[in-house]
Amino acid sequence: MAEAQGYEVDKKVALELIRKAVGQVEGIHSIKRNLFGEGIKVKKLEEGMAISLELLIREGGFVPQIVEETQKKVREEIEKTLGTKIAKVDIKIRGIKSSS
Repeated sequence: MAEAQGYEVDKKVALELIRKAVGQVEGIHSIKRNLFGEGIKVKKLEEGMAISLELLIREGGFVPQIVEETQKKVREEIEKTLGTKIAKVDIKIRGIKSSS
């Protein structure tokens, strides 16, 4: 995954950091799961790491704010911990969960 001078970071590490960052955002219910696993995709591009997330949000949340905050937290967590540049963080809202 993220490679630097003499070491390589496993994709699982990046996924854990992404989960941690998403967990810090108010209004997110969970990361969408499907038949093929969790709704997180990570690709390595020339300009940096590209991350795609599929999220379920809580009812009453303000979607633009949740998306912006999630993108910021994910970018900060990956860049701070791995030193890897983030090219983009794409988010797809897959559903809204009611609080009941």
